[in-house]
Amino acid sequence: MDKQPTLTTTKWLRNFIVALGVSVSLAGLAGCVMVPPRESAQVMEEADAWVVVTFADRNDRFDLEVLGAMIEYELAADAALQVAGVGWIDGNDIGNYQYDLYFSGTDSAAMWEILEPVFAEAPLQWTSVELRDGLDDENPRIITP
Repeated sequence: MDKQPTLTTTKWLRNFIVALGVSVSLAGLAGCVMVPPRESAQVMEEADAWVVVTFADRNDRFDLEVLGAMIEYELAADAALQVAGVGWIDGNDIGNYQYDLYFSGTDSAAMWEILEPVFAEAPLQWTSVELRDGLDDENPRIITP
């Protein structure tokens, strides 16, 4: 006699698969974000160029769904910089009305040439970009759309 799965068993199995998928995805993202390429230790030592991409001038707080969608563009930007061998994502800073992404590498202008087309497709419009020579550059080059 074949035993049919019960509704409780089916729900449990579905929830387990979803939880497993989310866990694997988060673990993968945690390994992808903010990890400089290992094979480029010399590039890392020489890297002191920064690109800071700012999404600001909003009238209200950022929608969490939009911020969640931005991770796809952060990862794409990081991958593009690493493939080109000029940089990687260093992190982000999120406030009530502003969202900043920090990229580190060897040449800020070359990095922005790679990053600009990635963020042209993002769900948020960037409002300014700073090309810095060192993170504490007092006179960065400012780019606006």
